[in-house]
Amino acid sequence: MVGGYLAGSIPLTAMIGRAARVDVVRRGEAAPGSADVRSLAGPGWGLAGPGWSLLALTGDLATGLLPVAICIVTWSWWAGWAAGLGVLLGTGWPLVGRQSGGPGVVAFAGVAIALSPVAGLLALLLAALVAGTARLLGRGRRAAAIAVGFGAYPLLFLLDQADVARLAGIGVLYLVAVLRAATTRR
Repeated sequence: MVGGYLAGSIPLTAMIGRAARVDVVRRGEAAPGSADVRSLAGPGWGLAGPGWSLLALTGDLATGLLPVAICIVTWSWWAGWAAGLGVLLGTGWPLVGRQSGGPGVVAFAGVAIALSPVAGLLALLLAALVAGTARLLGRGRRAAAIAVGFGAYPLLFLLDQADVARLAGIGVLYLVAVLRAATTRR
């Protein structure tokens, strides 16, 4: 859990934003995330820039995925769960810096993928499909995609893992993620 907390506390998105010459803490949503890098530094690996938003998104995803995967492979699923809890706590309430951390949605996605690759990737795919559809309709695609991805994951997890105790552990991670989203300044 401590290692996950330390990994989650690293202000990776803010550092990538600085490298892209944008201040995501002051100019973004005040809770820096990869969406802020995208809106301030531009989209992915286009001709105009070196792809800072894709780097930020990948970094946020890896922040959740790597510590959890390492713990699962080295010890057990529950050790990975503890690392995931640490990541979410570190992302939301970081040790480094005074500003609050990001909302932790992408880090949660990394944790979800590591805890159940099938369910996590399917939930991420559903979120991407909803984001694309909402974009065509001109509606709030980010909120819709997050809601569908977050909403589908527990059912997909239960179908993949068939373990109610682990599902209860996922419920605790959800509570931390919802608490963080409720306390994030916008």
